[in-house]
Amino acid sequence: MAVRFELKVEGEGLVPHALPLGGTPLSVGRGGSNDLVVTDPMISWQHMKIWADDQGVWVSDAGSTNGTFVNKEAIRGTAKLGEGDIISVGTLSLKVVQRDDGEAATPKRQAIAVEEVMSGLQHPLRAGRLLVGAAEDADLRVPDADAPYVAEFAVHGPDDCMVQMGTEDFALEIGEEIEVAGIRFRLVEVDETRAPTLQPAADRFPYRIEASLDGPTGPFAEVTHLRTGASCRIEAETRAILMFLLTQQVEKNKADQVPLDEIGWCPDDDVIVGVWGRSGLSDGANRLKVLVHRLRAELKKAGLDPWLIERRRRYIRARVRGAKTT
Repeated sequence: MAVRFELKVEGEGLVPHALPLGGTPLSVGRGGSNDLVVTDPMISWQHMKIWADDQGVWVSDAGSTNGTFVNKEAIRGTAKLGEGDIISVGTLSLKVVQRDDGEAATPKRQAIAVEEVMSGLQHPLRAGRLLVGAAEDADLRVPDADAPYVAEFAVHGPDDCMVQMGTEDFALEIGEEIEVAGIRFRLVEVDETRAPTLQPAADRFPYRIEASLDGPTGPFAEVTHLRTGASCRIEAETRAILMFLLTQQVEKNKADQVPLDEIGWCPDDDVIVGVWGRSGLSDGANRLKVLVHRLRAELKKAGLDPWLIERRRRYIRARVRGAKTT
């Protein structure tokens, strides 16, 4: 069937560009056999499929670990999409837009891809080629490009990769970068090694912390399980201060859009100074060890998972879904 829709890739610092949709499903995931390979570890090996037919545009979650979202709402199975709907998986966002008719391409498996340096999105070379430009039948359409076809990437073998731009063509090595229509690309080998999909910490630790240094009787922290409603109010001064510092770090990291698996980490020395002052640094490691042990014991006694307080060498964090300091 004729292609009537496309997926627009947008994001901060990215040049808007689009991928055509047709009757042949466009597969998205980390696996190298997908039509759109996304290296984000929150995305499953085979995450979802998107296609268009006479009834409209459809998206089907392929049993992914972390889910597929349409307009920020999780879908189950297959969902119908409309103009302007936004599909979100991990850090990837795709907007459905209508376009002029064209012919859908039939996907074929390749082991080399063109990767967008800024976003990490990978475009496998179907039949060994990838056309970039403003034309409706470009494999990667950049509406604002200054020509129908700005560049053509071609792979003739593992050590024979070429790119043509205008009247010039030259060899491109794996890993070498090049700018096309305002987008920075590099040629990469697709990793066929299957790795497990990361699960967000929020799945295992569905907690919310509210913490303050100025409670009615001094510092406090309230930890609540979002599904069961079970809670633990921490009022012992040093434990409450520690929880305040960890909660504050989660707030800051979320505001700074730190990757999910890195949110909340505080250097031990910063925590020690925050709880006991600089004088506490001399024996801070032992003090912090004892403090964490007592805090975990208090959380466990309240029926909460004590391992929401996580430690690694020289760092500590609270693994929670929500955080608020007052």
